[in-house]
Amino acid sequence: MAWWYKSRRTDIGGALMEKTAAALEQLVERVAEEQLRTHYRQLPAVIVAPALGGLFTTWVLWRAVNHHYLLIGLGGVLSISLLRIWLYKWYLYEGETRALHPRWRILAIATAAASGLIWGSAAIFLYPPLLPEYEVYMLVLLALVPVAPVAALAVYMPAFYAYYIPCIAPFIVTLSVQDARAERMTALLLVMMMGATLTFANKYSAILSEAIRLRLRLVDKKRALEQSIAVKTRFLAAASHDLRQPVHAMGLFIESLAPRIDDAEGRKLLQQISGSVICLRRMLDAMLDISRLDAEIVKVQRCNFRVGELLSRLHEEFFPLARRKGLRFDYVDSQTVVNSDPVLLQRILRNFLSNAVRYTARGGILLGCRRHGVCMSVWVCDTGVGIPASRREEIFQEFYQLKNPERNPDRGLGLGLSIVRRLASLLKHDVQVRSREGAGSTFSIELPRSAENPCSLESAMQECSLAFPRREGQLVLVIDDDSSVRLGMAMLLESWGLEVICCATGTQALAEICDGQRGPGLVIIDYRLSQGETAPAVIARLRSVLDEHTPFIIITGDTAPERIREAHNAGHMLLHKPVAPGRLKACVNVLLDPEARVVEP
Repeated sequence: MAWWYKSRRTDIGGALMEKTAAALEQLVERVAEEQLRTHYRQLPAVIVAPALGGLFTTWVLWRAVNHHYLLIGLGGVLSISLLRIWLYKWYLYEGETRALHPRWRILAIATAAASGLIWGSAAIFLYPPLLPEYEVYMLVLLALVPVAPVAALAVYMPAFYAYYIPCIAPFIVTLSVQDARAERMTALLLVMMMGATLTFANKYSAILSEAIRLRLRLVDKKRALEQSIAVKTRFLAAASHDLRQPVHAMGLFIESLAPRIDDAEGRKLLQQISGSVICLRRMLDAMLDISRLDAEIVKVQRCNFRVGELLSRLHEEFFPLARRKGLRFDYVDSQTVVNSDPVLLQRILRNFLSNAVRYTARGGILLGCRRHGVCMSVWVCDTGVGIPASRREEIFQEFYQLKNPERNPDRGLGLGLSIVRRLASLLKHDVQVRSREGAGSTFSIELPRSAENPCSLESAMQECSLAFPRREGQLVLVIDDDSSVRLGMAMLLESWGLEVICCATGTQALAEICDGQRGPGLVIIDYRLSQGETAPAVIARLRSVLDEHTPFIIITGDTAPERIREAHNAGHMLLHKPVAPGRLKACVNVLLDPEARVVEP
C-alpha cells in the first residue's frame, strides 16, 4: 500500500503544482493586460506633448531646414496624435469595461513605432541644419525626444521599445558619421544614455508591474472576503429563517394550549416551556434588531421631552433588579428639555443599565445627567468589573462579551452594545466609555438640548393595548407554506373568537376567496412562500378580488437586510418571526378596529 500512498501524494502534489502554475500564469496575463490598460489611460500625455513639440520645432527651424521636410514631419506627428485621440476615445468606449482584444496590443505597439520612426527621421532629414547657430537646438532635440516619453510609455515595455529604438538609433548613426569629433563623442554619449535609459525604464516598469500585481492580489482577496461574507450571511439568514419558523409555531401553540390546562403541575410545566421560548425569542429578536438597523428601516421620530421623565421611568424599571442583587440604585432628576427619539434613547439607556446590573456584584449604580454647553450628557455609572483599556472598542462588536467565556445565555448574546452603537449613529448622538478595570465603568450619551416646549413622554411612548374585544364572525385569511404555523395560527385566532381560513399558496387563497360567500376582514401572510412566491406578489393578485380597504399583515422570518428592506417597502404592517402572541393580538385588534392604536416596537 505504501507505493499507492506515495503515488497518490505525487498525484496530489502534481495537481497542486499545476494549479499553482496556472494561477501564476493567469496573474501574469492579468498584469500584462492591466499594464496595457494603463498605457491607454496615459495616452492624453503622449498626445499633447509630441504635437506641441512638433509645432515648436517647426517654428524654430523654419529658416534653418528645408520646409518640405519640416511640413512632412509635422504632418506625421499630428497624424499620430489624431490617431491616438481616436484610439483613446475608442478605448474609453470599449476597452475600459471589457476584456482587451489582442488588437489593442498591436495598435499600441504600431502607434508607438510610427511615432518613434517619425521623430527618428529628424536625424536623417533635419541634421545638420542649414544655419550653424541651430545645431545646439538640434542636439538638445536629439537628446530629449527619445527620453521624454519614458514615464508614459515604460508602463508597457513593448510599446516603449517600439518607440525608443527607432527614435534614438538614427540619431546615433547620424552623429557617428559626422566629421566633427564633438559630434561623434555626442553619438557615444547617446549610446551610454541609451543603456542608462533602458535600465531605468525596465526598473520603472518592474516597479509598476509589482504595484499592479499587489493591487490585483488585494482585489482578489477583497473579492474572496466579500464572497465569504456573503455566503455566511446567506447561511445565517437561512438558518435564522428556518429556526424562526418552529419557534413562531411553538409560541402560537403555547398560547392556544394555556386555557386548556387546568392542573397546577401542567401549568407550571407550560410556564417553563413558555419561558424557554421567550428566551429563544429574545435571542432571535436581538439578531433581528441588528438586521433591521443594517437595512435602514428604523425610523427616527424626534421630539422635545424632559429627560428627567425618562430617567424616572428607567429608575422604576431597574430598581427592583438592582435591589434583588443588593445594589444601591440612585438617579439624578432633571427638568432639562432634550431633543431625541425617546423610544430609541430608552433602548440605549436600558442596555447601559442592564449591563450595569449584570456585571456589578457589589456597590451601586447611578443614573444621572449633566449639562455641557448646548448638550446634555446622560450617563450610567457602576462599580462593576470594569473594562480594560485595550477592550473598549471590542465591546461594541457583535457577539463580543467580557467575563463570559462559557457563553452563559443569562449574560446575554453580546449584541447589546453593537445595537447601541448603531442606534447612536442613527440618532447622531455620541457614545463614550470611561472605565477602570476592577473599579467600574461609566457609559454616557450626548443629547442636544432644546428650548422649545416639551411634549408629554407618555404620549410620545404610548404603548399598545393588548385588550382584544371578541368579534364573532370576523373572517381572517392565513397564508403560510408551513403546516405547523398554519395549524398554530388557526388555533390561536379561533381562541380569540375569529373564523379562520388557512392556505399554503397564493393560488389556493385566491380560489378560496372566489369560492367563498364573503371576503376576509384581514389577511395574514408569510413573506416568503413556496414555489418562489412572495407576499407583495400574492397581495397584488388578491387585491383584484378583495375590498380595497382589506388590511394585510406580513410576517417574515428573513433577517437579511435586503429582504427586510423589501418587506418593509411593501407598505403593509410587518411583523418578524417569532411573533409574540400578545403582539399579534394587538396588531389584529388595530386592523380590525380602525380606532385602536399600535406602536411599532
